[in-house]
Amino acid sequence: MTVSAAGVLEGLRPYLWLALTAFLAGFLSYLAFGGAHGPLRSDAQYAPKVSAPAMDDWNLPKHI
Repeated sequence: MTVSAAGVLEGLRPYLWLALTAFLAGFLSYLAFGGAHGPLRSDAQYAPKVSAPAMDDWNLPKHI
């Protein structure tokens, strides 16, 4: 009994089509439902480099 490569390919063809269909469905749904999209806001949120009080009450004059 000899099995040719063409016979093996014919036997696997339905499974290959199923795998291709599943891959395409998953990949297209990934693209459609926002998996490949970037962040919604393009401007970056950074913390201020120097944090200081907004009023001058913290810097009272010194009396010696």
